[in-house]
Amino acid sequence: MAKKKKEECPYCGDWFTYLSRHKCKVQARIENKEDEKSATERRIERIEERKHLLNRDLSKEETNILKIIDRRQNLFFDELTNLVDFERNRLEEIIDILALQSKIKVKRELINASWNKHIFAIEDLEKEISVKEIKVDQSKLDWIWSQFGNQPCFICPFTEQCSDDNPDIYNPHHCPWLTGWIEASLEGREYIVNFEEIQEEMYET
Repeated sequence: MAKKKKEECPYCGDWFTYLSRHKCKVQARIENKEDEKSATERRIERIEERKHLLNRDLSKEETNILKIIDRRQNLFFDELTNLVDFERNRLEEIIDILALQSKIKVKRELINASWNKHIFAIEDLEKEISVKEIKVDQSKLDWIWSQFGNQPCFICPFTEQCSDDNPDIYNPHHCPWLTGWIEASLEGREYIVNFEEIQEEMYET
């Protein structure tokens, strides 16, 4: 009986009688690196796509939806679905784009035991915000903390995810909590964000 001819592993270069049984560590390392690279590339693609959505002009459909929201000032997503002839998924995409570009504000609310998006129109900032002058007593050692102590970044549980290239809300360029704090500060109001409540809502979805 002829002896079975050995085969060479193309990854490590060793020879084996039964190559199919060989578990090559070199091959495993190479394939893992390829998987990591593809995952990184996919993340970069998602970021670039998000940046494009953030800066591009609105389409005709998106502009029409924005006009409806501006006229109504505030309405729930389910109400909006009854006003327009769009598939629900497409309408979700439009609302996400409008919120990403800060054309509207969206807040999730529990209605009749189910979560619904409450959509608000955004007026021009000049009309919406009246800046109030605040006198600061710099002789007090805690004057900085008294002015910035409610800044949400100090207590935010999502700081590890926060980055200026993150395509989600965890990005200082379009963070809803940082934006709310800045607006309140300009108007001389106190701004307090309840991150415990926010996390509970996220876990329930």
